[in-house]
Amino acid sequence: MDNEKKNVNRVLNEKKENLEKKNSKSRKKTGIILGITALLILGIIILGMIFGRKNINFGNVATEDEDDKIFRVNPVKDPQVTYYNFRGEVYPDWAKFGLTRSNGARGHQGIDIFALPGTDVYAVLDGKIVDMYVDKTGYGLNFYLEVDPKELEKIKRKNYKPKESAREWAYSPNYDPNTMQIKYIRYCHLSKVNVKIGDTVKAGQVIAKTGTTGNASGTHAPHLHFEIAFEMRGKGLTNRVDPEMYFKIKNGNQMSKHEIKIQTEAARTEWFEPKGYDIGFRNKSIFLEKKDDLHKKEKIINNTKNTKNFKKANLKKVGKK
Repeated sequence: MDNEKKNVNRVLNEKKENLEKKNSKSRKKTGIILGITALLILGIIILGMIFGRKNINFGNVATEDEDDKIFRVNPVKDPQVTYYNFRGEVYPDWAKFGLTRSNGARGHQGIDIFALPGTDVYAVLDGKIVDMYVDKTGYGLNFYLEVDPKELEKIKRKNYKPKESAREWAYSPNYDPNTMQIKYIRYCHLSKVNVKIGDTVKAGQVIAKTGTTGNASGTHAPHLHFEIAFEMRGKGLTNRVDPEMYFKIKNGNQMSKHEIKIQTEAARTEWFEPKGYDIGFRNKSIFLEKKDDLHKKEKIINNTKNTKNFKKANLKKVGKK
């Protein structure tokens, strides 16, 4: 009887062990399947985010909701307008494009992007450096990047409307938004340049460092002055458009407390241009130099003509005598 009980218990134990082994294998398989499924789902989500560019922080690169509306690369990382003006007063409107200076009496041809001296400056598009010089009237070391107007047509202009005040403009009166006019991008107040006239650059390339050049009398708002134009010259706002049509920048009411704090700390310092920064650079635009040379040649030709005419007139007088 005892032997029979032992046999029955042994059989039951064997069945129990076999069942536990099967359950263990089943759980392992289920775990593997669930793990593979989770990895596949995660992979699909990541691929979707990469190709859709959603919710990914690309730093200085535009994301999907900005596709085809703005530059793929910003002039500086995380661009913000200067929260203070050059006197150290809270005045975000001062940074904007339009008749934002001297109570609307004076135009501002670009936008002032807050940047501590030494900040990397990027080429926003492929292009060629066509002019570089020191402008001692205010813009300091600066250069023009010539771009293909067709490249800007690929970037659909934002339906941008001035936000800060009625003095801010979207573009100059002589700008036609339905044509491919824009050819030049200007970077000003630079401390260092990594390019020279004639160089071709690629979008995203570090082409300079920000600085405070051109601020001989000092400023409490270190920044990069950034312009977009369809001609290199023009008084006031002529030939210029608001850069905010082509890239996103944080305005005063969009900045975080931390960002305002950084600008506030910078505004406590009065920043001056470094001495001798202009050594080795032109002190006039290459195009203005060409114009001056042309005027000199014209003047010489006119003087020569006048001299010849004067001599002829005198000879005639002598002949009459």
